[in-house]
Amino acid sequence: MDVVVFVVLLGALILVHELGHFILAKRAGVKVEEFGIGFPPRLFAIRRGETVYSLNMVPLGGFVRMLGEEDPTAPRSFASASRWWRIAILIAGATMNFIVAIILFSGAYASGWPTVTKSDVIVSEVVPGSPADHAGLKAGDLIVKFAGQAIERPGQISLITYSSLGKPLSVEIRRNQQTIDLTVTPRTSWPSDQGPIGIGISEHPLKIEPVYYSVPQAIIGGIKQTVQTVVLTLTIPVMVIRGLIPADAARPIGPYGIYQITSQATTETVATGWWFPVLSVAATVSAGLGFANLLPIPGLDGGRLLFVIVEAIRGRRMSPQRESMIHMIGLAFLVSVFLIVTYFDLLFPVNLDFGPH
Repeated sequence: MDVVVFVVLLGALILVHELGHFILAKRAGVKVEEFGIGFPPRLFAIRRGETVYSLNMVPLGGFVRMLGEEDPTAPRSFASASRWWRIAILIAGATMNFIVAIILFSGAYASGWPTVTKSDVIVSEVVPGSPADHAGLKAGDLIVKFAGQAIERPGQISLITYSSLGKPLSVEIRRNQQTIDLTVTPRTSWPSDQGPIGIGISEHPLKIEPVYYSVPQAIIGGIKQTVQTVVLTLTIPVMVIRGLIPADAARPIGPYGIYQITSQATTETVATGWWFPVLSVAATVSAGLGFANLLPIPGLDGGRLLFVIVEAIRGRRMSPQRESMIHMIGLAFLVSVFLIVTYFDLLFPVNLDFGPH
């Protein structure tokens, strides 16, 4: 079942990407010679008008073959289309992937987004001379109750504190397996880098449960999550350089790595009946495919887009032979990267953590 889910997921996302190119090419009047589902060898084909629609043996996506992708001399070729139409056709694939990511993330919100519902709230820091220090709180204390209320989330402490400034509050803590009762009085004024009590707190999740969102809320959440995924992808190199995340955690993954995380997500969904793992992984992969295809590397949509931009700046296009050669070199580079990434996927398997249930 893991293999089936992987093939369907990756194949569908690539097919949707190619469908974007196909639709815009047709709208632009570019001659589409073939729209293939899967990759050759060919199993079945039918011609409708000027386009051949084929079903192929390898079920990992699809392809669009347009007339004259580098040759502007052929009538109705891709290369002979206006710059704006070529740009639109090139970005249509990634756009479709982003749209699918929004739909899938929205589905994850509607079917239950993971939310911490119960945690251990632990004192991580006590500011010397603060009300917490005077009350006897120490780093490492587990806050069991605050003002008589059982504490399961850090937000409860902030809410109670700011509504009770200047009033003594009971605090029940657990320290070294012992229960201790203390009293702390939140101050009415405090330094800008502190709070009313003068503590830092950390959260250790104990239980994560699905929270269901309405359709409008789910769509808004899906859009935000897709944007965050793309922004995170853009900022990862900077985060690695600054030492915020380890380099091995930021490495790219290939098809085998996608298979690994898809397998884990499928197992989690089957075990819990919760659709979030599969939907969120599929959405992340879709957004990743869209982003990767826009990278300015020859052989990718982003590489072809770069040539259109350079053409606009120079006022003339590069010769078809030279452009074709550069794209071939880019494809060779991409194959090399693919082999290296696959090697690391095999050597260092990707593991997902969906947290406590």
